[in-house]
Formats: sequence, structure tokens, C-alpha cells
Amino acid sequence: MKTCLSLASFPLLRPRHGGQVRASSIARGLTEAGWAVTTAGIYPDSLFAETERGLHDIVLTDPGVVQAINDNMIFGDLIAARYAAASPEIVANLAALLDQVRPDAVVVEQPWVWLPLQQALKFAGRPALAIIYSSHNIEWRMRPELYQLGLRRAGSDTMVRETRALETALSQRADLVFSISDSEASEIAEETGRAVIYLPPASTLASGQISDEGRFAEKAREQSISYAALIGSAYWPNAEGFLDLLPNGLGLLRPNERIWVAGALGAALAQNIRYRDYQSINDSRMRVIGQIDDDEKAAFFAGADCVLVPVLTGGGSKLKTADAIASGRPVITTTHGIDGYGPIAQLAINKGIYIADTPRDFQILLLRALRERLPGCPEHVRAMLNQQRLTTELGAAMAAIKRQDATVSA
Repeated sequence: MKTCLSLASFPLLRPRHGGQVRASSIARGLTEAGWAVTTAGIYPDSLFAETERGLHDIVLTDPGVVQAINDNMIFGDLIAARYAAASPEIVANLAALLDQVRPDAVVVEQPWVWLPLQQALKFAGRPALAIIYSSHNIEWRMRPELYQLGLRRAGSDTMVRETRALETALSQRADLVFSISDSEASEIAEETGRAVIYLPPASTLASGQISDEGRFAEKAREQSISYAALIGSAYWPNAEGFLDLLPNGLGLLRPNERIWVAGALGAALAQNIRYRDYQSINDSRMRVIGQIDDDEKAAFFAGADCVLVPVLTGGGSKLKTADAIASGRPVITTTHGIDGYGPIAQLAINKGIYIADTPRDFQILLLRALRERLPGCPEHVRAMLNQQRLTTELGAAMAAIKRQDATVSA
């Protein structure tokens, strides 16, 4: 059996945010394709609880790097990767892990951990292994979008250029590159002159039956309400997109209409000053569900009249879009929300996926979904996002790669 090390800038023990879910899905696909997979993350200790850490994770504990990340959050991944690559201790730990696992391939989830991995490969006793680059976003391009949130710092433009150089170098060096987005796969291929495989997201909801049973549906019936489902992390663009598309609060909703918000996003919205401008009406129309387990996600969507994906910034393909489409419920989103889903989304535009890019149009679609029961995504579209498809495509791609000498010159 071939062995693989999945290396990321976050833990994979309990995947929650989009990057973790994507990397976990790929690790699962490799396992189902017959690979023995070991996962490891390299990240600062302040970003994840100890209960989330995996056996092989390498945790950065230097207060200086933690402070540097806090001071420049949109480049936190690059700052942590630079630090790790310059730390003899971390490089030695990673080299020791390579010697322990003896992988035939290393999957680099996002570009950041390539910096310390290059250094570790100089010392590891595994001269011939394949490097696989799993691109989640074109990272250099999405950083400047966040400047509008007041996050630009001295040196930010230089770090954008450094990020671009890192992504290009890894794309050119890797034995195999795959991208979560169809449009970004084409862009990477054009910039680097190499083949890039489009590997769409997978959703655990895609193979399940659509049902209106479960505790969320029961609670909605008990309260005689209809609700739109929204799930997301506390990542800034999630909150900003919601507030940009509903800028005057939730007074447009009737007393028996709600938006139920799962994940850390609900608490982040409730603390946002723009939400508090309309706090009384917003509190009466929004319910903060909090974190829900993966096995409850289907029930959360099943009880809803629609699923909202109100995103206006960010790169790659949004994992929340995959879950929304796979839920079988009507999806109210933006052009940006379906970026990267080209061949999949086009099959369901106005037949399960409804696009609005202005607050007025988004709100009209929301009310239509709550009051008119719009059609949801059809089965053949849902099936395009199941895990088995990802496993099959990933297994075929991995079987075809040619090994290169993994020794990296200084």
C-alpha cells in the first residue's frame, strides 16, 4: 500500500472551517482510493484548541510569532510559514515525521507549508517522493480584497507579491496540481504552463435522502415559522457579505419568518456593530444555533425553506456552497458564491440555484423562497458533489503521477 502525508497549516482532527473540510475530504478520498494517509498540521497554538490537535501536528508556541500574526491577520498563514521554515527545531521535527511516515507522496494543502517542507526535505531520508499541491484559493489575489476591512498594513503589497511567488513556485514544482475551482484551475494552468486538474468539492450531504424530519423541522413546525438556513464560520467575509446584502436589518421578514444561523457566524453577526444598529428587530428575526455536528447539518438544511450563501469576497470554491447545493433545498446566493462551480452550477441556475448580486434582488429571492417554496436543486446536480466522485477522480490522478526527485536545492 502506498503511503501519503497530508500536510496543512491547520489541524484535521475535527474539521470545521472550509479549508479543514476540504483537506479532510481529500484525505478521505485518498484513503478510499487505497492510500495509507497520515495527516499533520503546522500552526500557532493560539489558533486552535488543544482538543483539536492531531497526533503528528507541529505547534508553534513562540509568543513573538503569535503577536506578529495578530498584528497582520490576513497574512497570518504566510507569517507562520516563514517562521516555521526558519526554525531549526520545526524543520527537524518535520524531517523526522517524513522519516517516520516514509510517504510516497506529500499533499500540500494550500501553499503555506511548502516553505518549511522545502527545508525539511533537505534532511529527510526520503529522496524520491511526489509533491501534490492542493490549491484551495488563489491566495495572493484574495488578500487585497480584505484591505477594505481596514486590514492593510505596511508591507502588505510586498507580502502579496511573496504569496504569488510562493504559489507559482509550488505549482511549477509539484508533480500534480489540483484546484477546487474550475476557473482557478484554468488560471493556474495559464500562468504556470502546466496541467491543473479541476477537483470540485465534495459534500457529505450529496448522497443522503432529502427529508423534512429532524429536530430543526420539528421546532419550526412547533413555532409555526419558516426559516432560511445559513451556516458559516466567524471569518470576516461571511459576516460582511450577510450585512452588505441585508444592510437595513431583518425588518423585511414577517413575524413568522426567520433566518437560523449555525456555526460561529451567528455569534459573530450578533457582535457586529452593523447588526446592532437594528438589534431589536434583528434579534426577533434571527436565531443563533451555534455549532452543529456534521450529522446534524442535513437536518438543519432539511427543515429550511432555503439555504443562504451571501458571500461577496473570497477565492476558490466556497465549501458552504457545496453543502447548500447538496442539501437539495433552493440556494440563494451571489455570482461570487458560485465561483468555481461553473459546470455544476450552470445546470441549476433558476432551477435550484438563484443568483442575486444586489441587496434588493437578494432580499426579493429570500422572500420568494420563504413564501412561494422555490424548487430545490435536482438529484443529478447533487450527485456531482458526492464523495465517491471525488475519490474516483483523485485516485485516478494519483495513480498517473510520475515521481520526481524531491530533493530541493538551497
